[in-house]
Amino acid sequence: MSKPGAIFCLSYVEIQNRVMVRFFFVFLWLTTAPFARAQSVFPEKVVPYDPALMASRWMFDANTYLFAGQDRFYTLAAGYAYGLSNERHLFSLRVPFIHTIINADFGGFENTTGVGDIQFAYWWVPFKSTQQQGIERVSVVAALSAPTGNPTAGRGVGTWLFKPGMVLTVPLTPGVMFYPEARFQFSAGSINSLGGNDGLPDPEDTDEENRLQLVSVQLPVIMELPEARAWLGIDAPFQYSLSESTYFLYLKLFFGWMATERSALSLAATKFVAGQPRLNVAVQIRYSIFLR
Repeated sequence: MSKPGAIFCLSYVEIQNRVMVRFFFVFLWLTTAPFARAQSVFPEKVVPYDPALMASRWMFDANTYLFAGQDRFYTLAAGYAYGLSNERHLFSLRVPFIHTIINADFGGFENTTGVGDIQFAYWWVPFKSTQQQGIERVSVVAALSAPTGNPTAGRGVGTWLFKPGMVLTVPLTPGVMFYPEARFQFSAGSINSLGGNDGLPDPEDTDEENRLQLVSVQLPVIMELPEARAWLGIDAPFQYSLSESTYFLYLKLFFGWMATERSALSLAATKFVAGQPRLNVAVQIRYSIFLR
């Protein structure tokens, strides 16, 4: 017999998720309104919110993850990106140098992220338009992570993880950008999982391990706030596991501020909306220093 409070809590969560989804569509409508038509206030070649930014920079991240079972962990990481002057090639490296000991149930989330693994990426821009309408740029990425994190402690995937993808740069209006992104994530070998293959819980075989196959789509819309030298964005990240036929839908809000001409501070919060319960809330703070 269910407790009376359980019905109330479930209803509250459903209402909360529906409100967040509606907020996403309201934001899309607002960002295409005429009042958003303002010229960019950010330095040329340094658009800090661009997920496919080709500028050289240092990045410092602090992350916290809260899971459905109230378990949590934290990470700190440093990254460096080197972009060529033609803005068509960029190489990046990310090293997690502090992360908590994982001794709780994270539903295999660490398998899809590799919180303790060193990550590499190569970006290439095969198409760049001079037109002011339509797709402005097509960026292709080949990302991978090395099995440097301790897999038995749940700090890494335990094998090489590949994540190729593509990002489109689409101006909606001056000062409002759309960056649709799609990636396919797969592992070279069997993943380290306490819950099952693809990082998903498996109630029938908790020791099962298999290769990871995950499709992810992101649709961020970002609006510049010229007077504040800042930006505001919203996204609905979607993931689908091919092996388990299970999906994850999140709502992501982010805010950033250009602290100086060559540095920026940003905050991103991600909330689980629908699908297989696993990660509930994630928060990231990033400080970026642009070199040129």
